[in-house]
Amino acid sequence: MAPSPGTPIRILALLLPVFGLAQASCRPGITEQGKRELRSAAGTINQGSYSDAADQLEEFIEAYPRSDEVAEARYLIGLCLIHTGRPDQAQQQFRLALPLADVPVLEQYVRLSLANLAFENREYTTAGEFYGTYLDNLPPRPPFHLAYYRYGLALQATGQWKLADLQFARIFQVFPQVDIIPAVRQHFGQTHYAIELGRFGSFDLAQRQRERLPDWASELHWQLERAPDAWKYVNYYGKFSDYRRAQEALGKIKPHLSQARIVP
Repeated sequence: MAPSPGTPIRILALLLPVFGLAQASCRPGITEQGKRELRSAAGTINQGSYSDAADQLEEFIEAYPRSDEVAEARYLIGLCLIHTGRPDQAQQQFRLALPLADVPVLEQYVRLSLANLAFENREYTTAGEFYGTYLDNLPPRPPFHLAYYRYGLALQATGQWKLADLQFARIFQVFPQVDIIPAVRQHFGQTHYAIELGRFGSFDLAQRQRERLPDWASELHWQLERAPDAWKYVNYYGKFSDYRRAQEALGKIKPHLSQARIVP
């Protein structure tokens, strides 16, 4: 499974546990009324009224623009914007929150939010930089295994295959029971991307496809693999060090073979 926004990991899985910050991090600098307003906005988020919560938080920032809690308010606005389908605006709020976040756990979540958004946008270099900065500080419990997994995918996408295996190995060691273990196994130990051209129930069928392919298929190779139902003969094309090169090749192949896809 190539890294892409279609990877079955929801951004919000890494964001939801921090709503309690609004109650835990209120420090001197705002009035008791301000503290109540911030707690109320967090409660509105928990109720699923994201637009209302964002409005409350904007009013809080306007009322207390120099308070320490502005970083948290912007972070929570970012969550609301993600829930309402505005990731670009959410990213802007997280970037405004980052230099103001002087509570370590809040800074970690802001950086993870930026990492997730970069990953969803296929900005794998940026995602890897954000993931790599703070993963060691995360508690060893779900849903944080998802961050290690995405970090591994981002490293593979930028051609850092050995470093990616270190992240996948962490999941095996620390989170052996999580439901993404089959996907982690699929990526662990890989050294390149390839383009899967077709899967066939017999060698003859696979050979017929190879014979019909044009000259660009000179880098073709095949292997026998066990599928859930039976053994399959699989035709592959190319060995690409990073995701960008694989995408470029796939763009040339798709007009000939619409079912072609990048693997792992």
